[in-house]
Amino acid sequence: MGRLSRFIGRDCAAAPVLVAAVLLLLLLVGWPLTWLLLGALGAPHTLSATPLLRAVARSDNLEPLLNTLVLGIGTAAVGVVLGVPLAWAIARTDMKLRGVIRALVALAYITPPYLSALAYIILLGPQAGYVNRLLAWLFNTPHGPFDVFSLGGVIFVIGLHVMAFPFFLTESALASLDAPLEEAAQILGATRRAVTLRITLPLIAPAITGGALLAAVDSMALFGPQALLGLPARLVFLPTRIYGVLGAYPPRWADASALSLILVVLTVAALVAQRRYLERRSYVTVSGRGARLQRWQLGPWRWPLLMLCLIVVTMAAVAPLAVLAVASISRDWTTPPTSENLTLANYAAALFNNQVALRGIRNSFQLAIAAALIGSTLGLSIAYIDQRTTLPGRRLLDYLAILPLGLPGTVMAVGMLQAFIRPPLPIYGTIWILLAAYIARFLPLAVRSAHASLAQIDPSLEEAARIIGAGWFTTMRAILLPLMRPGLFAGFLLVFVPALTELSATILLYTGGTETIAVAIFRLNDLGQLEVVSALSIFTIAVILLVSLVLRRLVGGKLPVRLS
Repeated sequence: MGRLSRFIGRDCAAAPVLVAAVLLLLLLVGWPLTWLLLGALGAPHTLSATPLLRAVARSDNLEPLLNTLVLGIGTAAVGVVLGVPLAWAIARTDMKLRGVIRALVALAYITPPYLSALAYIILLGPQAGYVNRLLAWLFNTPHGPFDVFSLGGVIFVIGLHVMAFPFFLTESALASLDAPLEEAAQILGATRRAVTLRITLPLIAPAITGGALLAAVDSMALFGPQALLGLPARLVFLPTRIYGVLGAYPPRWADASALSLILVVLTVAALVAQRRYLERRSYVTVSGRGARLQRWQLGPWRWPLLMLCLIVVTMAAVAPLAVLAVASISRDWTTPPTSENLTLANYAAALFNNQVALRGIRNSFQLAIAAALIGSTLGLSIAYIDQRTTLPGRRLLDYLAILPLGLPGTVMAVGMLQAFIRPPLPIYGTIWILLAAYIARFLPLAVRSAHASLAQIDPSLEEAARIIGAGWFTTMRAILLPLMRPGLFAGFLLVFVPALTELSATILLYTGGTETIAVAIFRLNDLGQLEVVSALSIFTIAVILLVSLVLRRLVGGKLPVRLS
């Protein structure tokens, strides 16, 4: 502690606070990741590569690996095919309703993907799905052509969610592209098609490949849609396989740890592949002259393009929310919403009567608020150490705090299970392990928000306070915290929103009495109570939208990052 005090100045009052932050970070992130590696090597019984190799070589682990690879590649392709043209239409054409299209893509992104999966069970279920029944009636066939309980169905539903990554990255790149580059090509006689294919697309390749990478990595880690759509068809992916081996008796820790490490390896491999691709050429798109945005004047073609864009965002956002809303007020979702079939009893059951749902709502709000408070405080401490001290190793602390952003929730959960199922902190079976997991998973969002806010404050303000005799706590209370208030509040909301609906880690860590909203939805769906599930889903989405609107006002239109 004395050494830390020397690095932050004469006032040693900050040392206990910063030391506590460092220890908490090591406990919540470093300790579980250490146990993840040890578990793959057979700890605590042995330390050998044999358990890891045996788990990787198991024949029943091969199919989940291949399915996960196909899922990642497929959803990345769907995301690029849908997201990039949408981004081009909004950023580079005079199409109408561009703001509406952008808002609906954002709505599809902040809607938890397991809720979209539930909606598409109602829409594309092989027997009772609305679309299949309509097509069967129109063409007089025994059943409709679609089956959402298939690998193609999983790729389609998740692809509609993750298309937001290539969409937003590509739109941003197109908006900042240096217009004179395209103008010069047009002056030399190049057609618009040639300019797009030979100049625009190559220059925004980092945005497109980055969006595809994020889409693939995110889709491979999404437990909810994989379980809801894959398990009925006996399709197993790595997250659902991890769930299965930990649910066996006795739990196979080596298998779970090895499969978790495979997910990490796939993430790293995708990053390396993208970096090597981008290193082949230059992608400078912004010069000192400033960007002049060129919009294509489409004339009558604006309307067909608008219709195509509306079809995409309807599939991604409007249709899922609409069918969940209809099912939530239906006595039986498989029958038409006539006056006799309408009811509010599902909302009464979800919000007042069903004990699992009630516990889930209460636990989720408590966990989300606590995780947001602790996460934003810890994020401020880590950012302060990085930017306001010369403590050796402070960069490593920052990297450790950011590391969970690239780890799937199931990976973090496996590490948490092994770290906290035994002394010195045996908190498995309590709600505290969920709180620890949420803080660890969403800490990067709070750290980045605190970093951005602290970087805007001149250190001379703190130095002036210290010159006139103010202590560290006084300086923080009177200067830093008031100036950082918008950023800290935004960081609170950035943690609160995804923590409220987290499923991937929760499904492995919860026990009886610690259910969350996501777990309640998952369990009630297994019981066939899809109408109550829809009511709980609409309530959850309404809360997310309300919080996101507040966040939008605070952070200038940016929406919260959702990890699941």
